[in-house]
Amino acid sequence: MKTLRKSLPALFLFSMFFHGQVSCHTADSTGQKYSFREKLYMTTDRDIYIAGEKMLLRIFNTDGSGPSSGALSKVIYLDVLDKPGNPAIQVKINYDGRLGSAAVNLPDTLSTGNYLIRAYTSWMQNFPEDLFGYRVISVINPFKELSNITDSPPDDTISNKLSSRDVEPGLFNNPGDKATELKILTDKDIYGKREKVRLDLSVTCPEGKSEQADLSVSVIKSFLSDNDLNCLTCNADKDRKNPDLSGNPRHLPEPEGLLIKGTIYNKSTDEPLKDTDISLSMVGKKARCQFMKTNSEGGFIFVLKDFTGLKEIVIQPLEPVPAGTYVELQNQFLETYTSTGIPSFRFDSVSAGLINNAVIAMQINKIYESEIPGKRSDTIAAVHNFFGNPVRTIRISDFIELSDIREVVKEIIPEVVLFRKDRQPALKVISSNPYQIFNNQALVLLDGVPVNDIDKLLSISARELESVEIINSRYFYADYVFEGIISFITKKGKLSSLEETNSFFRQVFEGCLEREDFYSPAYDSDSAMLSRIPDFRNTLFWKSDVIVTDDETAEIEFYTSDEAAEYIIVAEGFTSEGKRIRSTLPLIVK
Repeated sequence: MKTLRKSLPALFLFSMFFHGQVSCHTADSTGQKYSFREKLYMTTDRDIYIAGEKMLLRIFNTDGSGPSSGALSKVIYLDVLDKPGNPAIQVKINYDGRLGSAAVNLPDTLSTGNYLIRAYTSWMQNFPEDLFGYRVISVINPFKELSNITDSPPDDTISNKLSSRDVEPGLFNNPGDKATELKILTDKDIYGKREKVRLDLSVTCPEGKSEQADLSVSVIKSFLSDNDLNCLTCNADKDRKNPDLSGNPRHLPEPEGLLIKGTIYNKSTDEPLKDTDISLSMVGKKARCQFMKTNSEGGFIFVLKDFTGLKEIVIQPLEPVPAGTYVELQNQFLETYTSTGIPSFRFDSVSAGLINNAVIAMQINKIYESEIPGKRSDTIAAVHNFFGNPVRTIRISDFIELSDIREVVKEIIPEVVLFRKDRQPALKVISSNPYQIFNNQALVLLDGVPVNDIDKLLSISARELESVEIINSRYFYADYVFEGIISFITKKGKLSSLEETNSFFRQVFEGCLEREDFYSPAYDSDSAMLSRIPDFRNTLFWKSDVIVTDDETAEIEFYTSDEAAEYIIVAEGFTSEGKRIRSTLPLIVK
């Protein structure tokens, strides 16, 4: 394998841009420069949950003048903090500049109490926390002792970074602004079980004209809403100074996707590997590799686009280090977990029966969850090889059974030649250009991971191999040039066929949550109406991206469940002018 260095890798230039003398700055009215800011606002489908349920949320990015589609970051970090300020849940959410939505599992191990949710981007970690998005939820765990619960209103208020504020029901206008009205209209006053509900939403400005808005809408059991719980605002320090980010900000923005930052070290000396070519790859049947050169301190930054779920990553030098290496990754989440001052959980004994009803409903839905159609969003990006489509793909099952990969190469892959390099076996490809000769080893992959020990690779049983993909021309990646690519893919696709070396750093890494569409059954046929699958949803409906235009209302349709109860419709979001608006409307099902 041969690499040519013509310039710094593009990603490293990206890093230097933010680590050098240039930073993201704009100018205020006085002409003074201040660093680019992001500001988040969060809504959830409801305020009270049962441990084991999913919390549905929407995150808006606003600079104070309305939802922004020009956000700098494409990843949002979410902490669910308990009363002492310890993280009970930490997840990452994809953000497209306008919409950041997710379904977050609330483990059944959570204790009963109030939890503070805070949302922020990597770039926002350079600034005071008053720009973060905050939300308080209550979680009830009926299977744990309720010894830490008070039965009366708490005598403590939200303090420290958060404080209470008075909110006029139905409106979240800025002080001094005239009222902007968010209207919710239903087609009926009372509904039956499994009956269609039609909603119309419109926004009217003080002058009586219709206005655009971006909203989240939920329909929940009314006792699962607590208007007092989220009357929160952050106490911004008016005298604080803007941080100086012209030097070396610790947290870089993520305009393309998740950043993995860290340092790679030599195991025997504990010294960083300076100016060393390394790769990051994901274990799997698709080759997703990146290559770069570490800086003078052994540091590296990789960008992971469209990275969701749990995946194994491998970081290693392109040329093996005999003593082995180890890697220290930078924590992507905020590392300060000070007490948030959220109020004590209060349990209204009058509502005990209703809460018990919600617990039973949750358990019934869990039992029949396997009967619910797939809920994953169709917007999940397809995974492709980093090198695109191979020139040739060899399916091992199309040929007679061979003993090992050495025989596979010799018998059925004429484009690949086994030769000796520095007395060690190596693989090269025959160029598709008859006037071009490759003398160096190709980039050799096994289950998407670069392999240096070709001798071990060749000894893998052919029975474990599924296919081989070939690129028989020069492949350019940033300032790297590979004389062909040979990608071996096993049936399991888990890199289990090759013994790991001490140069491998292999770790399960969690990307962003996979987006889920809220499942709302449609009882629009006789068979659906007569279905024996019970429906006891605590959240009847949730939609995170409802757009109200200035010339027509937004129309929403959904069906009620099998449970007669009093529900509440909650619509919340921003107008195009940046006003926070919120409105509620009762919904009766008999």
